[in-house]
Amino acid sequence: MASDTDTTTDAQGRTGGPAYHVPALEKSIDIIELLASTPGGLSMTEMAQQLGRSVSEIYRVVVVLERRGIVVKDTSLDKYSLSLRLFELAHRHPPTKRITIVAQPILDELARRTDQSCHLSVADGDDLLILATAESLMPMHYSVRIGARFPLLETSSGAVLLAFADAQAVERQLARLKPVEEEETRARLRRASVSGYERWASRVVSGVVNLACPVFDHGGSVLAAMTIPYLAQTYARMNIDDTLACLRESATRMSERLGFRPG
Repeated sequence: MASDTDTTTDAQGRTGGPAYHVPALEKSIDIIELLASTPGGLSMTEMAQQLGRSVSEIYRVVVVLERRGIVVKDTSLDKYSLSLRLFELAHRHPPTKRITIVAQPILDELARRTDQSCHLSVADGDDLLILATAESLMPMHYSVRIGARFPLLETSSGAVLLAFADAQAVERQLARLKPVEEEETRARLRRASVSGYERWASRVVSGVVNLACPVFDHGGSVLAAMTIPYLAQTYARMNIDDTLACLRESATRMSERLGFRPG
């Protein structure tokens, strides 16, 4: 009689308990792991080819993953990529909070030193997702809430993330713009990639100048953006230039805490 179990064997050759096979679950994990290693996304056909399966074998699994928000489809390219849904779920579990655990004390110190609010954000599809914040101690200040989302291309955080992202991610975003806007945005991203930061007057909130720097992971890939929505005030102890210098130092320190080493 056919069985969907066998036994497991550890590294020392010892036999363990039964290993259960759940084909649909295994396909789901295979697809998630494949997309996790392919930032530019893959079409259904490409996924099937790389997994050594037929499209019909993975079709229903991909549809369910998309419906549950685990993967998102770029209809213009007919490609699927991972959303941040798994990150959001995992973020609720204390051992997976490394990025915010590393970021929070750095953000808190930055807010104290500069008298400015600051936040950490990541890209999630076409959106920017706020992961952590620290508020200025000044009586009047500007800040955003954790979990808030903004259109990626409308923010300095998004510009910094794209300035250091892979080419496919950049082109996917720029394809949505009109020719004049695309040219302007390309120049903006080039400036950020050369300088290592963006200093940009907010087009959403008058009087705020966004200062944003990239945060890199241990592999040298851009992971997040650290941003100060700078609000000039008479009694603030730092001017905007000194505030930007503090922000850059803080973003570098966080990258190093996450294992990044320049070069």
